Amino acid sequence: LALLAAAQAAGGTEVKRATQTDYDVIVIGGGFSGVTAARDCKKNNLRTLLLEAKSRLGGRTFDTQFRGHHIELGGTWVHWTQPAVWSEIERYGIEVEETPGATPDRVVVVDGAERSVFPSASRIDEIAAAMTSYFAESGLVWERPYDSQYRWKEIGQRDAMTAADRLQQIKLNSMQRGFLVSVLEAMAHCPIEQASYVEMLRWYALSLNSWATAVDALSRYKMRDGTGALARRIAADGGADIRLNAPVSRVEQRDGVVLVTARGEPAISARAVILALPPRVLKNIEFAPGLSETKIAASRSAYAACGIKVYAEVKGRLGKVEWASPSLPGAGLFFTYAELEQNTLLVGFLPRAGDVDGNDEASVQAMLRKFEPGVEVLGCTSYAWGSDPYALGTFTGFVPGGMSKYFMELARPEGQIFMAGGDVGDNSWRNFIDGAIARGARVAREVSEQLA
Repeated sequence: LALLAAAQAAGGTEVKRATQTDYDVIVIGGGFSGVTAARDCKKNNLRTLLLEAKSRLGGRTFDTQFRGHHIELGGTWVHWTQPAVWSEIERYGIEVEETPGATPDRVVVVDGAERSVFPSASRIDEIAAAMTSYFAESGLVWERPYDSQYRWKEIGQRDAMTAADRLQQIKLNSMQRGFLVSVLEAMAHCPIEQASYVEMLRWYALSLNSWATAVDALSRYKMRDGTGALARRIAADGGADIRLNAPVSRVEQRDGVVLVTARGEPAISARAVILALPPRVLKNIEFAPGLSETKIAASRSAYAACGIKVYAEVKGRLGKVEWASPSLPGAGLFFTYAELEQNTLLVGFLPRAGDVDGNDEASVQAMLRKFEPGVEVLGCTSYAWGSDPYALGTFTGFVPGGMSKYFMELARPEGQIFMAGGDVGDNSWRNFIDGAIARGARVAREVSEQLA
């Protein structure tokens, strides 16, 4: 009665929301972390709402059609060494298929004036030796790649190193260097001078410190019907309320209640909020009280600049090829995505988004002719993730020094705001679909336990 009287005196809404909120949990962000968190919260009998800014679920995964072919403009590959996503693949009976170029028959490596063309089997030992040499410390620094604290001292001692710094410590021939650098830049999605060495080591440790396993995990197996099919299955299974085209502009904590305002809508109240967003976008949301200075600093500068992912259909059947060149000549890493009846579909990663217009055939063709002089591009496409206001970039790891500065704080909840997302925490394969699912599930459990 006292609460009711206070509510009437204050206008009748604030205390009502404090005692009976619209939802128990609001999940902000409909990528894999968000749909997983929403599913699990709903299955734990919490009234759950998911708000997604885009017109679709999936976040930084994005499967679509290009010239009659199914492609993935965002995240793509999965593997059984990635336990969270593989569990979901098994749960929902998702079919998996192989990417031909992950096991190429022919390789072209361009490093400056040097151009090496060879059957992959003839020099695979050289490539494996280069990888083994570069990643020799992965088992020491990331002995437990799911637990950064286990070797935190070792991580800290190397955290300021760039991927390029490590390259100076080992001896390679021209072919080895050209191939290794292009692989590192594809992994980091930025030039090696901007990439974190310890982040590169983490990927390799998660691949069981094996180059063969890394190739399979990073580029071989993908979902036949696309990443969106799995995201939608997870969301539908949960049964949470979902609102698309609902970008959040303000999140306010008041007296144990969180008020969330999506653009053009009245505030919605909840007992807890799960932020399942790329950290880069946090700076564009108004929080009251504000998030920690470290989280906002991470949003502004914790992550390396992003490159670009490009698809190109080229004339003729090239077979299973892989083309590699460091970014300084203005190229990247390309391989066969699909072998078509008369043509070849290539997928490629360039660490500098400005090096090529991924939607301009002449621009892409000029770049690809560095590998194959007579290649003819019939069509090409890419997605400008860096210009997407709800992503502000693709997958990426921390900048050199970023682990020490930002890693712990990004995972720390603030009041009734909990931090999910594929870029946050010791959640399996961080920056991957697998890491997003693992983090969403973990945070959903934590929220459910607290609210229960």
